Amino acid sequence: MVIRNIVGDQNPYANKKIERPEAKEARSTQESVKTSGEAADRVVLSSEARLRGTALQTAKEAPDVRREKVDELKRKVKDGTYRPDLKKAAANLIRDDLDLFV
Repeated sequence: MVIRNIVGDQNPYANKKIERPEAKEARSTQESVKTSGEAADRVVLSSEARLRGTALQTAKEAPDVRREKVDELKRKVKDGTYRPDLKKAAANLIRDDLDLFV
């Protein structure tokens, strides 16, 4: 028995081509143009997703600072009537420090 051409069609590199990146991009762009006209994908949002989107947009539009509260505190500090709750401030500092270790 004589065996000839052992590798033959089993060469894994036989049908591989080396392309330049520009050619590959051009080909993929042409393919995407073909598919975009035929049948485009659809995205359907649930009512919960729409509600979250609206909430996010509203939060983004809201001011970062509550101007009335800041103005009131400035006035109290200027007048000398501002009396912070020191126990509450200390408790908040301790809580924040503990959160770093947990």
